[in-house]
Amino acid sequence: MVGSKIGFDLGTGSVVASVDGKGIKINEPNVIAYDTFTEKIKAIGTEAYNMTGRNPDSLTIVRPVINGTVHNYEALQQMLCYYVQKICGSQIFKPSIITCVPSNATELDRKNMLELVISSGAARACVIEEPLAASVGAGVSISEPSGIMIVNIGAGKTDIAVISRGCVCVSDTIEIAGNSFNEDIMRFLKRERDIIIGETTAEYIKKQVSSAKFLEAELAVRIIGKNYLTNMPKSTEVSSTDVFLCIREDLEKIIEAIRGVLEKTPAELNSDVGNNGIIITGGGALVKGIDEYIQNKLNIKTGCAKNPLTCVASGMEILLKDIKALSENGFAFSSNFDIDEYEEN
Repeated sequence: MVGSKIGFDLGTGSVVASVDGKGIKINEPNVIAYDTFTEKIKAIGTEAYNMTGRNPDSLTIVRPVINGTVHNYEALQQMLCYYVQKICGSQIFKPSIITCVPSNATELDRKNMLELVISSGAARACVIEEPLAASVGAGVSISEPSGIMIVNIGAGKTDIAVISRGCVCVSDTIEIAGNSFNEDIMRFLKRERDIIIGETTAEYIKKQVSSAKFLEAELAVRIIGKNYLTNMPKSTEVSSTDVFLCIREDLEKIIEAIRGVLEKTPAELNSDVGNNGIIITGGGALVKGIDEYIQNKLNIKTGCAKNPLTCVASGMEILLKDIKALSENGFAFSSNFDIDEYEEN
């Protein structure tokens, strides 16, 4: 017998957790702050993120996941333990947990993720592909026989996949995503305005005025950075047009990656995508007009998921309600015993 059923989306930018029957319970930045000298945890999530770029030498800021890949398993395990405890509290039975990996993850990546989840307090764990969870969270049925394309634009990676019958049929992953847009904005302001800004300010600009087209009613936001020449504070206004022009090259790279997946897709599935269209999930779906941009470039019907930031976690919550359907599609839960047996063999 097990306790709660939890779905964790351990993304580059954030950790989102959904609980069966209770919805989204955790939605925090994937950041952890340590005391530099004692290595003890000082803050996790939003509190740690707010320290980024402002932390003294006595604090070390760690991002466990970089560009969709786990770079610090120990930090991620500590964070996951914290959130599992926060969700489960004093429950006697350990939870069942589903988490996800990029579509290009290797068997070793999957095994490492299973070990991490189980060592963080799960009785049993299951790993699925991120675009599959995103498709379910966006309203696509796991039993749907017709193909549809998911473009999951996260913080570190864009995962592009054609989904049919609850399986990823064709996919590709590129390291062009939300963080790339932030870097574009930072380079633009340094080059054109002689202003240096940090990652947090770039993220704020992106959230406020990012656009994939020229808007009739232009948006603008005023920010303060450091003058590159004098090192003094300097204020400037950044418009939606500025952001569009500086992220356009990366948008084109995403378009090329989508074309590449479509070229590899079998004819019948390609036809399905033409009929059913493309669904954009992840934080990139919040860039104004990105669905129109992709649709105009590829001439394929494109839309954004209703709740793109939580699509993956919501999809895992739906899948947790029907574990039998997961098993029928080749996704089995593993326990500590299963992993030990795998290592022995």
